[in-house]
Parts: sequence; C-alpha cells; structure tokens
Amino acid sequence: MKKVSVVIPVYNMEDKIVKCVESMLKQTYSNIEIILIDDGSKDKSYLKCKELSLQFINVSVFHTSNQGSGPARNYGITKASGDYVYFPDADDFLESTAIEVLVESMSNNNYDLVVFGYRNVNLGGKTISEKNFKPKSFSGEEIRRNYEKFFTMDSDFGIQGAPWNKFFDLHKIKEHAIEFPPLRRHQDEVFISRYISYTENVCFIDHIFYTYLTNDLNKVWDKYPVNYLEIIYQLKQYRDETIVSWNPQNKNVLDIVEREYICNIIKALELSFSNKMRFNKKERKNWIVQAVLDANLREINLPLRYQMRYQRLIISLIHRGNIKTLYWALSGKVFLEKNLYNVFAMAKRMI
Repeated sequence: MKKVSVVIPVYNMEDKIVKCVESMLKQTYSNIEIILIDDGSKDKSYLKCKELSLQFINVSVFHTSNQGSGPARNYGITKASGDYVYFPDADDFLESTAIEVLVESMSNNNYDLVVFGYRNVNLGGKTISEKNFKPKSFSGEEIRRNYEKFFTMDSDFGIQGAPWNKFFDLHKIKEHAIEFPPLRRHQDEVFISRYISYTENVCFIDHIFYTYLTNDLNKVWDKYPVNYLEIIYQLKQYRDETIVSWNPQNKNVLDIVEREYICNIIKALELSFSNKMRFNKKERKNWIVQAVLDANLREINLPLRYQMRYQRLIISLIHRGNIKTLYWALSGKVFLEKNLYNVFAMAKRMI
C-alpha cells in the first residue's frame, strides 16, 4: 500500500489548522502521515499542532524559525517518508475521498503528477467559483514544448500556480533535489516549474477536491513583503531557467512570461502605497522612479493582445516618462480597489 505524506506549513493559523488537519484525518485512504511545520508562528499555532500530534499517531509537528512557506515545505520534505506528497495550505481543506482517488490515479497509470479541481468560498462559506478539469493526460515532453496551454491555473489545463490542487511523486522530488526557493511570494510557481522539468506523464481528473478560503483585500496586501520587487526579478530568472529554457522558440510562452513580469512590476509599484513601506509622498515618488529604471520598463513593448487597459495606461505613462500622472494613476487604482472591496463587503453583511 503506497504511503502519502501530507506536508503543511503553519504560520499564525491557530483558529484554522485543526479543521485542515481533520480533513486529512477523515480521508478514506489510511496510509497517510501528516507533517506540520510551524514556521515561527507568533500565536498558539505550535501548541495546537502539538496537541494534534499527541492525539493522533500519524501527525507529527516540527518548529522552525520564520522563513516562509517554501523553506517550511522543504523541511517537511526532508521529514517525509511517503511515496507521494501533497501540499495543502493550513487554512483550507480536502474532500474525504481525495487521497484515495489520487493514489489510484498515480499508481495505476504510471503518472508522476495528478491535477484536480478546486472551489473558492468566502468567509461565510458561500461558493464564489469552481474550477474543474476534463479528464486528460499529457506527456511531460508535450507540456514543456507547449507550456502556453498550461501556464495559468484558470486555463483548460492549467498547471502553473498553487501546489494544493496537485499530487506529486515524492521519490522524484528527492531524486532530483527539487526545492521551493526561499522567496516570500511566487515560491510555489517556481517549485512547480522545477518539478515539471522532470515529469514524464501528467493527468488531469474531473474531481473538485480542494476548498480554499478567500482572504479580504487587506490581508492579501499584508502577504506581500517589502522586498517584493526583488522577488519579481528572481522569479523572472527562475522562469528563464525552467519555462523559457524548455522551448526558447515558443513565442507565446515568451510573451506570457514578459506579460507576467510587467503585471508583477505594476503590482510592486502599487504596493509602494502600502503602510508597510513607510513612505511619505516624496519618498514614494522617488522609489517609483527608481523601480521603473531598475525594471527597464521603458524598453518593454508587449503586444496589445497581452495587455489590459490599465496595464496599457501604466506602460504608456512609463514610456512617456510622465511620472506625475503615473503616480496618480497608481494611487487611484489602489484607492478604488480598497474602497470598492469595503463597499462590497459591507453590502454582503447587510444582505
């Protein structure tokens, strides 16, 4: 009977980790080990994890200093002894038959990656969206050669993105020393592209097994570190080393990588308005000017089909060197995004 390792990084999740672990303990597949990595939590998460490990023999807990979910998962991999590995987030949960179906798919068909569907629910438990896949398999070579078809999670056969709707071969991870990079954002995307470099057969199944909760906008902003701009540069380098290198002649992939780079840079420019940056107006303007220069955005000309109106406006202002209008365009976007969210949230509470 194949063994499954479930590796869960935990950071300040004392009010959610129990529900997540319970969904793993309720699996119809029995040969599971649950490895909790407390990533230097400041609340009582470690105590909750310790209680679970004392209560259930197949739950173990380890404590590390806060380095982010990537290094925490890497540590969990070193402690894992299974044949397969699964990486859920600590505030989400899995349907009870999931592991059984995933093991059957992997072991009976010689797949080294299985991708499955998921749903997004709000804090009130209402389903916001669902993503399901048509059952289909691909060779790793076909995926790497035509990765534009798999680049985003919301495409027909999306792979790139989060690890929580994917089932991995732990032996392959250890054999090729595949790791999450020490990034505070986008670390999952890098791990997945590294893993895809070695896949031979990938399967999509038509099951919605995973449920993740939508965070409010303020919490989402808090997850972006102050060095997000440097992370974007590193992400671009990692993508060049994996996704771009698989087929350097694939113009569609090159354009998508460039588009994502631009979108992330624009997000970093918006984050200069975050309280975490501690900028006054003059400091923020100077930072934006330097960021535009460092990212070399004035030299980028992305095809229009890959640009939204807002992106087109921002790039146009950068090309013209109109920093004053750029500043107010970014400021207006941030203001509207935050306030519209608050309006919608208030309206939902009144319904």
